[in-house]
Amino acid sequence: MIKIALPKGEIQEPVKNFLAARGLDVSGYRRDARAYSSGAGDIFSKQFRERDIPIQVSIGNYALGLCASNWVAEHLAQYPKAEIMNLRTLNIPAGFMCICCSAKETEGTTGKILSRMALRGPVRIATQFPGLAEEFALRRRLPDFRIFHLWGAAEAYPPEGSELALLCVSDERFITGNGLRMMERLFSCEVSLIANSSLFEKDELAPVLNKLV
Repeated sequence: MIKIALPKGEIQEPVKNFLAARGLDVSGYRRDARAYSSGAGDIFSKQFRERDIPIQVSIGNYALGLCASNWVAEHLAQYPKAEIMNLRTLNIPAGFMCICCSAKETEGTTGKILSRMALRGPVRIATQFPGLAEEFALRRRLPDFRIFHLWGAAEAYPPEGSELALLCVSDERFITGNGLRMMERLFSCEVSLIANSSLFEKDELAPVLNKLV
């Protein structure tokens, strides 16, 4: 049986439409459903929080998964040898990743702003994506930094609780509406179809992949 991990949340409806258009039975896969699992023929699917899907796929609980590319990038940032392979990126937008500071921070280039912050002490980064935050800090060669791993609402931290917030947003108005200013746009996010690399090599996934890839 081929097991597929499906996402909850904002991308759930477009993912459902994508699967239905390719002939997969997802009739019970709804945003208002507290839990969803379905076994039809040789396919079993279950819904998870997006952050958990790369984990479920990498440890082999599920052969395939659909989630936003930022969660895949986050998992690989923490576990570079994770057994995940990206099979395709769907044309389903899922926002963009960015680094923000308080709108009260004196303007300048990203490098100059970070240099000023570093002179004041450790640069604190609030985020749901600690692996990507560490990658950013190392790439920008911050001499001292702290990462606050949160479950949400990182936008509420600057300037009192942190100097920076690493966020995934779908609209820049969310940034300005929370008293922040975008310093750097990191990358755009789209829904990715991922597979466990070992299971991809061993299992017969063709019945599903022929419809999805």
